[in-house]
Amino acid sequence: MFEKFIEKYGNIEHMVEWPKDHLEQVKSFLPEELFSFMANGTGSYMDGFFWVVDPIQFDSILKEIYVPIHEPSICFARDAFGGLYSYEGGSVIYINIRHGVSKVVGRKVNVLFNSIMTDWEYFSEELLLDNYQPAKEKLGQVEADECYAYVPLLGIGGAENVENLQRVKLREHISIVAQALGKIE
Repeated sequence: MFEKFIEKYGNIEHMVEWPKDHLEQVKSFLPEELFSFMANGTGSYMDGFFWVVDPIQFDSILKEIYVPIHEPSICFARDAFGGLYSYEGGSVIYINIRHGVSKVVGRKVNVLFNSIMTDWEYFSEELLLDNYQPAKEKLGQVEADECYAYVPLLGIGGAENVENLQRVKLREHISIVAQALGKIE
């Protein structure tokens, strides 16, 4: 499955089991390897940076902030900055709410997890994640319902400095970004 990813970052932390009906609702839309990985439950990897989420619980959040290219768009993870990872049309899309952009980060999920995400330097450069470690040191690790957010938002003139980061509630933050800046395409 995602052996290199698990070898580098360890097993899931803060694990919560899925409601079985939620997992079954998305099974037919996901590649088998991603579905098997997600079946472990929701929780964090990468020292609290990457969180597997319940796509059913995140469906309304995804729809509020993002206009997908292909339907259905299944949100399967998020990061410590509130960025969302969605599987749609055979690709993994990263929805970067900080900068208001989306991009394809992998066409094959095993390549994403075992190559791209295990090369932190490349991964953080691609997704502009330089402030993760400084934010974690300053503010502590985010909880399952939190993310780091720039205050004020980058899209309305905020500066991308660690000093401007706060720990905020994830759902509310994404909603505020959507209301202030519109949907990401």
